[in-house]
Amino acid sequence: MASGWANTRSEINAREQPVTDRMLDALGVRSGDLILELCAGPGEVGLQLAERYPAARVIISDFAPAMVEVVEKEGERRAVANFEPRVIDAQNIDLPDASVDGVVCRFGLMLVPNIPRAFAEVRRVLRPGRTLVYTTWASLDANPWMAVFGGAMIQRGHFTPPEGDGFMPLATPEENIAAVEAAGFNLAEAEAVDLAQRYDDFEQFWNIQRQVAGPLAAILNSLPSDQVEAVKSQAQQLAEPFRAGDRWIFPSRRILVQAR
Repeated sequence: MASGWANTRSEINAREQPVTDRMLDALGVRSGDLILELCAGPGEVGLQLAERYPAARVIISDFAPAMVEVVEKEGERRAVANFEPRVIDAQNIDLPDASVDGVVCRFGLMLVPNIPRAFAEVRRVLRPGRTLVYTTWASLDANPWMAVFGGAMIQRGHFTPPEGDGFMPLATPEENIAAVEAAGFNLAEAEAVDLAQRYDDFEQFWNIQRQVAGPLAAILNSLPSDQVEAVKSQAQQLAEPFRAGDRWIFPSRRILVQAR
């Protein structure tokens, strides 16, 4: 998915900028700090952090080497000097205990296979009194834009969702507070943040989803062109309730978490 995330960087980041700004403010960055971004994808949060705080240092990391390459190239293009791109597994962070002054992650910690292990690792590498800030997506009911693409894939027989309640982990403030407290954080705050997903037309929505929607996008892009068009037609039908004139507006909710 690395090339897709690189291609859609500007559109996604423009949409998420209000949340990104709140995350960066909440970190409380000081001169000389070392901040770690986990599950960074194309690394926009970490790069903005490095640009905003040139006296800090930022490690921008992802488990996927291809994503880290995207981060490195974008940082070089923007002439950002105070960041280090690194391949890091959030479940096994290759850093010493109490070695970073902040940890940030936008929509990544909910995706790791062993979430408790990841939070324990964050607590281990974070200096006492400093802050973890991250976001997750709320439930599918609060994010119907997710169900459009996935629902079309399911209805066309190309995807079977996993059984159980692990499909959307960390989807409520309460679940997030419980997770970080279990990892040893003493103070935790979590709130729902509503910010609509707006698209100029259905084509814009479709082109973004087919590039960044993880395993669903990989399955779709392996299909013959006639089946891709059938999924697209099905998705547009499912999205029709969210048409607003020539635009498409989907309700969308995130959970913003701060823990110390």
